[in-house]
Amino acid sequence: MAAAALVPMASLTATARPAAAPADTAKAATPAKPFVQGTKTVAAYDYDNAIHERVQVDVPGVDGDQNGITDQITVDIVRPGEAAQAGIDVPVIIQASPYYASDPKTYFDANGTRQIFSTWLDNYFVPRGYAFAYVDMPGTFRSTGCSDVGADLEVRGTKAVIDWLNNRVGAKTPAGAPVKADWSTGKTGMIGTSWNGTIANSVASTGVKGLETIVPIAAISSWYDYTRSNGVPYYDEYMGFLHDYVSNDLSPRCVQLTGEIEQDSDTRTGSYSRWWDDRNYRLDAKKVKASVFVVHGLDDENVKTRQFGEWWDELEKRGVPRKIFLHQGVHLDGFSFRDTYVNQLHPWFDHYLQGLPNDVLKAPQATIQREDGSFTTEARWPAEGAKNTKLGLSKPAGETGGLSIAAPSSAPISFTGTSAESTDSVVLDPSTARSDRAVFVSNDLEQAVRLSGTGKVEVRVKVDKVAAGIKARLVDYGTATRYTNVTNVPNTRTCWGDGNALDTGCFADTKVNTAVSNTAVVVRTLADIGHYKSPDEKVSLQSGKWYDLTFELNADDVVFKAGHRLGLVLTVEPDNPSVPFTGATITLDPVKSSLTLPLTGATASLTSPEKTQTRVQATQLAQPEPEKDPIKLMEQFVEASR
Repeated sequence: MAAAALVPMASLTATARPAAAPADTAKAATPAKPFVQGTKTVAAYDYDNAIHERVQVDVPGVDGDQNGITDQITVDIVRPGEAAQAGIDVPVIIQASPYYASDPKTYFDANGTRQIFSTWLDNYFVPRGYAFAYVDMPGTFRSTGCSDVGADLEVRGTKAVIDWLNNRVGAKTPAGAPVKADWSTGKTGMIGTSWNGTIANSVASTGVKGLETIVPIAAISSWYDYTRSNGVPYYDEYMGFLHDYVSNDLSPRCVQLTGEIEQDSDTRTGSYSRWWDDRNYRLDAKKVKASVFVVHGLDDENVKTRQFGEWWDELEKRGVPRKIFLHQGVHLDGFSFRDTYVNQLHPWFDHYLQGLPNDVLKAPQATIQREDGSFTTEARWPAEGAKNTKLGLSKPAGETGGLSIAAPSSAPISFTGTSAESTDSVVLDPSTARSDRAVFVSNDLEQAVRLSGTGKVEVRVKVDKVAAGIKARLVDYGTATRYTNVTNVPNTRTCWGDGNALDTGCFADTKVNTAVSNTAVVVRTLADIGHYKSPDEKVSLQSGKWYDLTFELNADDVVFKAGHRLGLVLTVEPDNPSVPFTGATITLDPVKSSLTLPLTGATASLTSPEKTQTRVQATQLAQPEPEKDPIKLMEQFVEASR
C-alpha cells in the first residue's frame, strides 16, 4: 500500500489518509464496531488510513530533572482513521521503553511524527480496532525528567500516560495546544520485552485505574534480584551503568543521578536496603488490578526465571487473573514463536481491552515449550500435583555423591574455588573426582520426573576465608534431543496484519532448532554465604565455624526422562566483583544439607541413594555458556525490546 498522506485532524496534529465516505444506506448497515465478529476482533480497517500523532503528557507534581518545569512524557500513537471518522472509541496497547533514542531518523516524518513502529503489534492490532502507542520513558529520548532505573520517577512518568488516556491529566501537541484523548475508551494494556516489560510490572503495581492487562515478557519484578543473586552482585557498578546507558545526558541532574544511583545501590556489600523497595514490585502485588500474561524463557540468564517465578507466586496469592507462556529460549520476545504466541495474545487482548466474552479464562492457564521444542498446554502452573520433595545428599563408595529422598549419611566434603567464576563445563563427567566441585547424582530414573516451580537449597558449610559465594547447578544427565535456539528461516516473509510502504509489518518466518546432547544445566543459582542471616546484612565469615544458608533456586519447568539422572553440582564462587577474591575452600556437611524441589511424577525412583552407580556419560552440554559481559547483556536488552 502507498504511504499515508498528511491530513490535519480536529483534535491533534496527525497524519492520515481519510477513508472514502460510504453511501447512507451502507452507513445504516454498518455495525457499530466493524472490527468485531462474534467474540473476536478481525482486520476491518486499512492501516494506510491510520492516524499517526505525537503528544506530550504532563506528569503533575514531578520535576525529575530539576529544571523548574513539570516533566513531560512523549507518546507516539497510531490508531485507525476509519474508527475516528465513525466516532468509535478504541482501547490502547502501550509499549513504553527507554530505548527509542536508537531508532533511525527515517522512522519519523519531517514534523517529527513517527511513521514506523519497529514491531508487529501495530500492524496486527490497529486494523482490529486498537490504538497502539510507543512511550518514551522519563529522561529518555524526547521525554523530559530523569530515569531512575525502575523507581518512582520512571513509574510515575509512565503511569501518567494511562491517566491522560482516562482524562485525569493534561497533555499538549508538539505545537503546545492542549489535547485530550477523546478517541480512547480509557482501557489500556501494557506489553514489552525486558525493560519494556518491566515498566509494565511496575505500573501495574500502582493499581492505576484503566490499566486492564499487562504482558510482561522477559521482565524484571525486582531490580535487586536482577542485579544480585542472594547477595552476590552479578557485575560491578551495574545500576550506574544501566542508568547511564539510557539517560538523557543533556540534563545535568540526570548525569549527577548516575553516580547517586550506583552509590545507593551499594555494590560493595551486595546487601538489600529500603532503597530497593521502590524497585521491588512484588511488595505491591496486592495493588495489582490488571490481569497478567507472563512470557519468559526458561533459559534466560539475563533476566533470570526468578523474576517471573516470585512475581507469579505473589499474584497467585492475591487471585490476580493470569496466564503464562514459557519457552525454552533465552532473552526473547514471545513473537519469536509466531502463531503459537499470537494465537493466545490476540484473544487475551480482545477479552480485557475490547470486553469480548471469548472464554479466554476457561482456556489452559499455561503454555509450556518442552525440552524437545514442542509446545503443550496445561490447566494451571505450576503443574498440578507438584509437591515439594526434599532430597538428601550422601556420599557412597564412588566419587559421585548420592541424591535421593532417603536419609543422608556422609562425612563432610570439601571443594575449592579460585578467583575466577566457574563455567558450566564443571558439570561434565560427574563420575570423575575433581577438587573444584561437589557432585550429587540420583539413580537412573525408572520413570519420568517433572520439576515445576521454585526449589531451594539448604547447606551447612564452613569456609577457610572471610568471604565466599556458592553456586548450585541443577543438571539433567541423559541423552535426548533438546531445544538449542530459534532462528529466522532464510528467504521467507510473512506479513502480520496490514501495513504500508514504510511500515510493512512483514517478518521472516522462524524455526525451532534442536540437537542431541547428553547433559543440560537446567537451573543456575548463586548465593553469598556472608548473607546467610539476611539479604540485609553481610558478615565476615570465621574460619572453622559452621553456617546454615538457605536460598531459593531460579524457577523452572523441566521433565527428567526415564533413564536420566538428576544432578546437583556445587561450586565455590567469588562473593562480590567489587572486592578482590583469591579463592576459598568450602566444607559441606551433607547430613545438614538438602535440595528441595517441587516434583510430580514417579518420584519413587529417588528413594534410594545406595545403588551401584555406573559411570555417568556427560560430555555434551545442551546450551552454550551464558553471556556474562554486561555490554552484551545490554545489547540483548535492546534487541529483545524491538
